[in-house]
Amino acid sequence: MSTSKEPIDHHRYFNDPEYRKRILAEKNASPSKEVPKKKKPKTEFNLGRRIVSGVIVFLIVMFLGVSTYAYFLFQGLPSIEQLENPETAIATEVRSRDGAVLDKYYTENRTWVRYDQISPHVVDALVATEDHRFFNHWGMDMVRTLAIPYHVIRGNPQGGSTLSQQLARNLYKEIGLAFSISRKFKEMITAVQIERNYTKQEIIEMYLNTVEYPNSAFGIEAASKTHFNKSAAELNISESATLVGSLNAIYAYNPRIRPERSKQRRDIVLYLMANQGFIDQQMKNQLQAEPIQLDYQPPSKAGRVSRYFGEYVRQKVSGWAEENGYDLYTDGLVIYTTIDSRLQAHAERALRTKLDSLQNIFEGEWTSRGSGIYMDKLWEEFPTFKDSFLEDTDEYKNGFQNYNTNIRKVVLDSLKADSMFVDSVMKSRTRLEAGFVAIDPTNGNVLAWVGGSNYGNVQFDHVYQSKRQAGSTFKPFVYSVAIDNGFKPYHKFSKYPTKYYDRAGNVWAPKDQSVPSGPINVPLRQALARSLNNITVRLLPEIAGYPGTNKLWELDPAARKIKQMASNLGIDMSQTPAYPSIALGTAEVSLLEITSAYTTFANAGVHIDPIAITRIEDKEGNVLVEYYPEYQQEVISPETAYIMTDMMRGVIRGGDGYHGTGVRLRNVYGVRQDIAGKTGTTQNSADNWFVAMTPHIVMGAWVGGEDRRIRFPTDNPNSIGQGARSALPIVGTFINMVTADQDAYWGYDAFTPPPGFVMPEDPEETQNELLRDNNRGRIGW
Repeated sequence: MSTSKEPIDHHRYFNDPEYRKRILAEKNASPSKEVPKKKKPKTEFNLGRRIVSGVIVFLIVMFLGVSTYAYFLFQGLPSIEQLENPETAIATEVRSRDGAVLDKYYTENRTWVRYDQISPHVVDALVATEDHRFFNHWGMDMVRTLAIPYHVIRGNPQGGSTLSQQLARNLYKEIGLAFSISRKFKEMITAVQIERNYTKQEIIEMYLNTVEYPNSAFGIEAASKTHFNKSAAELNISESATLVGSLNAIYAYNPRIRPERSKQRRDIVLYLMANQGFIDQQMKNQLQAEPIQLDYQPPSKAGRVSRYFGEYVRQKVSGWAEENGYDLYTDGLVIYTTIDSRLQAHAERALRTKLDSLQNIFEGEWTSRGSGIYMDKLWEEFPTFKDSFLEDTDEYKNGFQNYNTNIRKVVLDSLKADSMFVDSVMKSRTRLEAGFVAIDPTNGNVLAWVGGSNYGNVQFDHVYQSKRQAGSTFKPFVYSVAIDNGFKPYHKFSKYPTKYYDRAGNVWAPKDQSVPSGPINVPLRQALARSLNNITVRLLPEIAGYPGTNKLWELDPAARKIKQMASNLGIDMSQTPAYPSIALGTAEVSLLEITSAYTTFANAGVHIDPIAITRIEDKEGNVLVEYYPEYQQEVISPETAYIMTDMMRGVIRGGDGYHGTGVRLRNVYGVRQDIAGKTGTTQNSADNWFVAMTPHIVMGAWVGGEDRRIRFPTDNPNSIGQGARSALPIVGTFINMVTADQDAYWGYDAFTPPPGFVMPEDPEETQNELLRDNNRGRIGW
C-alpha cells in the first residue's frame, strides 16, 4: 500500500468499480490526518441554554399568572344574567284605587321610580357632583383613572370611580367595597359591561334608586318622601342638592340630625352645579343663603298612612305570594285595592279627632269632681279591676321571683307602692279604642278602613280582628225575619216587658231601662227607631209560631231563624248558639261583618261579600292575579230590604211624636240627605255601635275599651256610653268632612223602592185619616 497519497483520478473513480473500491479501502485503512475542530467551552454553552430556558419559564409563569388572575377577576364578576337583571330589594306597595300609597312591606324602604319620574335637578346635581364627564365616557373616566397612582403615592388612595363604577359596586356584592387593585379592576370591567347593556338614562335611574340616603331611606323616592314629604319628581334645586350631597356620607350629612354640616355639603353641590352650568351664579348665591327646609316623615311612617288596612292586605296575600314564589318584602309588587284615598284620609282624621275628645269625656264621667283620683268612680264600682289590671303586667308576673314570695297579695302591695307605675297601668288599660269601615253596597268594595287609633301602639285591628257583642245593631235582622213572616211596619205590640220561663221554672225577663211614654201599643217602625227591647222580645213568639207563649223553649225556632238570617247576610254565626237572647244582640261580630250585612239592605236584598284587593302587579306592571267578590246572592227580597231601609230611616229622622236613637246625625251633624241607620249599645255598656246607609256607601263605627272589661257609666242618660253619643259622632264627623271636600267621592241620591212597590199602610190610620177628611169636608160644607 502506498504511503504517499496518490491523486485521485475522478474520471476513472466514477467509471472503474475496481479502482473506486481500492481507493475507498485505502482511505478507511489509513489514519486521518485532519486536524480536529476546536470545541466551544462547556460553560458558554450552558449559559445560553439557561437564558433561553429562563425566558421561556418566565413567559409561562407570567402567562399562567395573568391567566389565573384574569380567571380570578372574571369569576368574581356578575354574570350576563345578573347584569341584565340586577337584584335590588324593592318595597311592595299597597295602593288605593286612585293610586295613592297606603302601606309598604320592605326590608329596605325603596320604591323604584323611572327616569322621567325623577326631578331633572336631581340628575344635574348628581352629574355635577359625582361624574361631570358622565355623558362623554364609556364607563371609565381615563382622566380620573390615571390620577389614581398620584393619590396612592400621596398616601391618600381614592377612587376615580365614575357613576357606572359606583353603580357596579352598589349592585353587585361580588365586586366588594374594600379598596384594592383587584376590586378596582372588577369595578372597571363591570362598569364597561353596564355601559354596553344600558343607556345613560337607565344607569342614572338605577343609581338613584339603589343608593342609600340618610334616615334609612333607600332610593330617591323614599328619600324624597322621608325628608320632604313629596315625590322625587317634585324636588326643587335645593332639595335635590341636599339629597345628592348626603350620598357622600349619609350620617355625617344627615339633614335631620346634622343640619349645619348638611347645609355646608349642599352648598358645595350648588357650587359644583354652577361650575358645570346647570344653574347660574345668581341662583347659586340665592339658594346658598337659604336654610334647608325639611318636612320629615319617619321611614316607618313614610308611605305607611294606613297600617291597619295594610296589615289586613298582607295577611290576605301572603299565602298567594308564598305559593307563587314571591317575596312581599323585596320583589316590588304593587297591590291595588278598593280603598278611596280621600275617603280613607277623612276616615283616619275623623276617628282620631273624635276618639281624643271621647277619651277626655270618658275619664271625666268616671272621675268625681275634686277627687284628684284618676277615674275613682270606676274603681269604686268595679273594685276588682285595679288588681286584675296589675296582674296582667310583666312586673306582676316577675314579682314572685323579684320579691321572693309566692303570695299574690305581697306582690300586688309591692307594686302598688309605686304610684307612678300604678297610674301608668290604669291609664293604659282604660284607653278607648275605635274602628271605622265604609263599603260600597253595590259591589262590596271597601272604601275606607281604620282599625284603631294608632297602629304603633295597638296592632289589634278593630275592623276585622275584634269581635264584640252587637247589641241593638242586631235588631234589624230580627225585624227582617218578622217582615219576611208577614208582619208590617205598622203592626203594634205592647211596650211593657214580658217574661218567659224555662223547664226548670227559671225566668228570662229582659226589659228596657225605662218604659217609654205614649200609647201602650207601639208599631214596629217606632220600636226599631227607638230600639225598644220589650217589643223586640214580644216578636219572638210570633216569629217562632207560638203566639202568646211564655215558654222559653218555644222561642227556639225564632232564635234559629234569626241566626240563619244573620248568616245569610254574611255574619259568621258558627260560634253563636241559637238562644232567644240572640234577638237582643248577644252574638259577637266584627265591625266588618255587621257593616257588610247592612249593605244587603242598601243593595235591594243582594249581599256581596266585602272585597278589598282588586289585583297584584309585578314591578314591571304585569298583572299577576285579579280578585273578585267570592259571594254574591239575593238573600232577602227587594221589598223586605226596602221596608227595612225605610224603617231604619226613622232611626235618623224620627217620626210622628218620637225621636229615633240616631237623630243626632241630623240635629248635631246636619246630615239632611236620605240616610238610614241603627245605633247599638250592649247591655253592660262596654261596646257602642253605629251603622249608617246611603245608596252608595254604608259606614260602620265601633267604640269601646281596648280592654274588654272597660265599661261606660250607666247612671247618666247623657253618657257617651251609647252608640248615639260615641260611635255616631265618628260617622257624623266623617260625613261632614267628606261632603265639605268637593273632590271626594260622595252621592246624594235617595233610596228607591222596587218597581211597583207600595209601602204597606196601617188600615186603622187610613180609616182615621178618611174620617178626619170627611169631618173636615162636613165642617167646610
